[in-house]
Amino acid sequence: MSDSIQIQVADSHLYPGCAVSIAHLPEPARAAAAIVEFADGSGAHATCHRRAPDELELNVDGYATQRRHPVDARHWLLLAVDATHNSWRVKRRLP
Repeated sequence: MSDSIQIQVADSHLYPGCAVSIAHLPEPARAAAAIVEFADGSGAHATCHRRAPDELELNVDGYATQRRHPVDARHWLLLAVDATHNSWRVKRRLP
């Protein structure tokens, strides 16, 4: 894992239906380090990899929101919203 992928989240935490923006995707079938930036200014480290052209797995480390609410580490499935693969939505939480 070399360069970090920048991920912008439209809220202070991830949940099904949440909008996510990703400027540059990881290469298929290769894990990449990511920095997740939440709308409230908080952030977390993560690892992501593409399962399919329109599917992305995201493992987010635990973090605290700006209001100091702790959020546990979680594993998510994201689906592409458009053909550019810049806009994504959280589909569901993975085990």
